[in-house]
Amino acid sequence: MSKDDDHIEIDFENAVHPKAILPGEEPAGEIRRSDDHVFNERVDKLLEQAESMRLRAMLEQRNRGFIAMSAGLAAICLGAGGFGWYFFVEAQLIPALGFIMLAIAVAAGLNLWSEGSRDRYEEMYKSQFLPRLAKVLGNLKYFPTRGISPGVLPKTGVIPAHDHYHAEDCFMGTYKGVKVLFSEARLYTKEAPNDPVFSGLFVLLEKPTASFEGHTIITANLPMAKHYRDTRWKKLESVPLNQSIPHSDRFRVYSDMPAFAINLFDKRLIKELAEAADIFDKSHLTAVFFQKKYAFMAIPYKGDLFEASKIHVPVATKRAALQCKREIHKILEVIDILDIFSAHTNTPET
Repeated sequence: MSKDDDHIEIDFENAVHPKAILPGEEPAGEIRRSDDHVFNERVDKLLEQAESMRLRAMLEQRNRGFIAMSAGLAAICLGAGGFGWYFFVEAQLIPALGFIMLAIAVAAGLNLWSEGSRDRYEEMYKSQFLPRLAKVLGNLKYFPTRGISPGVLPKTGVIPAHDHYHAEDCFMGTYKGVKVLFSEARLYTKEAPNDPVFSGLFVLLEKPTASFEGHTIITANLPMAKHYRDTRWKKLESVPLNQSIPHSDRFRVYSDMPAFAINLFDKRLIKELAEAADIFDKSHLTAVFFQKKYAFMAIPYKGDLFEASKIHVPVATKRAALQCKREIHKILEVIDILDIFSAHTNTPET
């Protein structure tokens, strides 16, 4: 992670996983802030649409369930009758087993068919509702199965060892010329395929001009800092923070450009990073500033931020939407601080 490491230019529009932005797709929009009153009105309208969609899907599932149950019972009865006839009357085991197995297969198929409404509801939630919510959240663009490219992650120096990377619910936009991409992310190992070594949010920012020097890491994950300082981060120097700055004791900083790091982490940026961590249940947030223009944040978080409600439970996304709005605005406030910092530095543009 030293400044002599191989440089890789990140094509931001293609820094998505598992597939790149396709030619001709509408580009990510300019992120706009909205006041709470306007936002609440728009979210309420969206929730009405989502609830109507859920009710239609629930009614369809109930109808399908009734049909599947009735037809399934009829199939089982016919199968049992056929089994009894061939087994007890004709004394033929193979046709008897065939009848009962066919009846079970028909009942199972009908049950799967009845569950199709739930799957379609969840698919419609992500394909119809969430893109509209992304627009309301600030003119963002939403991709249900994308995220930051796995090729970007090793360059940060903070991602734990893993064998599988899963990303979903990706949002993209531009704010004050800074390209913004964030998504839910989970990392798994072969030894524990159902227990992620990381679960939370990945954020990637690209500044329009060179703003950062070297490779600098700030983390609230103190056990990780202790573990990596003599291994992965051995080329980086520990940078002491000004202890008079509120919340500075929550973070550790490592950089191959200590003077730059000291100037970067003033009370404003420390405050915004601490508040961003608090929004996500006081998570052990980590931020990396690297390759002159890029900032990356890994925010551990156990919840599913953008999942559809259960089909039999009324949509209650407003609280999640308000939470998401606060999270996005906190990311924008971090960008504001970086913008102020860039205006007071003389880093040459590349």
